[in-house]
Amino acid sequence: MNAYIITAHAVLSVICWGIVGLGATVAVFSPTVKDTTAERFALAAIAIGAFATACRVIRQGWVSEGGLFMSAALAFYVLAIAVKHWRGEPSTLPNDKTRPGDLRNEDGSEP
Repeated sequence: MNAYIITAHAVLSVICWGIVGLGATVAVFSPTVKDTTAERFALAAIAIGAFATACRVIRQGWVSEGGLFMSAALAFYVLAIAVKHWRGEPSTLPNDKTRPGDLRNEDGSEP
């Protein structure tokens, strides 16, 4: 492969892993995200792993096509979740997550 293409793959992968790491870090420290402690520990592990992988790609100077695909897929997922929260779309889960949500008709009225 051409050296420019390999470098472009590496740069794109580092950017994507950075997006994943930043998204997970924001979710860990966000007061508006209703997560359990275990979910926050998992998000912290994802953030650490994403930043470590970005550093590894920088150190090695290249990334495999599978690694590039995985970083891009996770970055698109993080961006989709960020857009959903940015728009303020209502969550389908209740705030406490310990009981099922209330049943409502499609127009929002009580049954």
